[in-house]
Amino acid sequence: MRRLPNNALSKAIIRRLKENVDVTVYDFVPEEAVLPYITLGAINIQDKSTKIEDITHASVHIHIWSNYRGRYEINNLAERVINILSAEQIGLEEDDFFVDSQGVDFYESYPEEDDGYNAVITFELLVQNMREREEQ
Repeated sequence: MRRLPNNALSKAIIRRLKENVDVTVYDFVPEEAVLPYITLGAINIQDKSTKIEDITHASVHIHIWSNYRGRYEINNLAERVINILSAEQIGLEEDDFFVDSQGVDFYESYPEEDDGYNAVITFELLVQNMREREEQ
């Protein structure tokens, strides 16, 4: 693992969601944020490199937050996000990465202690570093 795709993935996923969902997407949630909104959670990276290819398996958690008392809003938003992420490959070329494969692995929604719901979508990608070894 010579390069981490974390920042490139965050930037591309946030951009894709902002362009296609009518809910605010935050990298950092300000105090004045109004629900519902979407944030990125943990990004886990696992080295899958070979002798000649720099490849990582990335698992990105996408959180949806809602103050709606039932599951309808959170499930509806999650379905839209999953469809957006599944519609076409995430583009990382501007950061010299290539997505070999991607897909939604897991979805969970649960009530918050005080009010509303949280949902977590696990989005998995196999990402290849396209920069040559000599450049690093």
